[in-house]
Amino acid sequence: ALPAARGPLSAATRTASAQVISNGVAPDGRGVEVSFTDADGDERTGVIILARPEDIPAGAQLGVQYDPAEPEAVYAEGDAAHLTVRNLLFGMFWVGLVLLVCAAITVFRLVTRPRLRQRAVTTASARRVRVRRGLSDRSWLVLDHGGAVSWVPVYWDEAVSALHRDTPITVHGNPRRDRLILPVIDRTPIWPSGARRGSAPKGEETQPAPEDPVRRRSLARQVRGDAGALLFAPLFGLLWAYTDDSGVSGFLAATALSAGVLFWLPSIFGSDPTGPRDE
Repeated sequence: ALPAARGPLSAATRTASAQVISNGVAPDGRGVEVSFTDADGDERTGVIILARPEDIPAGAQLGVQYDPAEPEAVYAEGDAAHLTVRNLLFGMFWVGLVLLVCAAITVFRLVTRPRLRQRAVTTASARRVRVRRGLSDRSWLVLDHGGAVSWVPVYWDEAVSALHRDTPITVHGNPRRDRLILPVIDRTPIWPSGARRGSAPKGEETQPAPEDPVRRRSLARQVRGDAGALLFAPLFGLLWAYTDDSGVSGFLAATALSAGVLFWLPSIFGSDPTGPRDE
């Protein structure tokens, strides 16, 4: 934890100029033994522990900080103790930023989507298309409004699976002009998961046959569908640990954060649980 990591550095309130006595001492050859004169004029020795072994010649001068109560514990800028604190602060910053962005996007959608009900109502004929791109499946409604075709990504609902081709539906908003519109199928609002577009999205298109009756999809089925991207979480964890030099703890933290984001993304952008594996 950050308080435990910063504790020894906070207690090291005195500074001195130290001379390197020997290099490559314990632990694991990462220690650098130094001698220095403390604030009371006494000659003392201590060991600086580096993050990795480095070639520091004997006799080199280093600026150090030490705890007056424990002068053997000596620290220098860039050593293992400072690196640990830096990594923790850096990790906490990114975790906080990612959580803030995810929360802001989620709250924004929860607040703004219901306002679509207030828009003017029009009619359009609709058909359902499922688009698979990579590991993701999304439901789209293709709306024909007076010859103008719009593609609207939507959150899956049982009403979507029951939709027959070219079924007349009501739409809140202008299918030709508005970025976000709200289709309504048999009085069921089908919330948009993204912006309307005038052309087909990239990916493999399929037009599932309407279900009658509609098969219910359990939460477990939804979770299985969204969990495919979690395979990439350890890769992001390894990349973080390598670039940040934070070791196992950094790998575990970055993997957990990546897994959370990778699981959140399909949910917020409208995954379709009726993918090919469901058929």
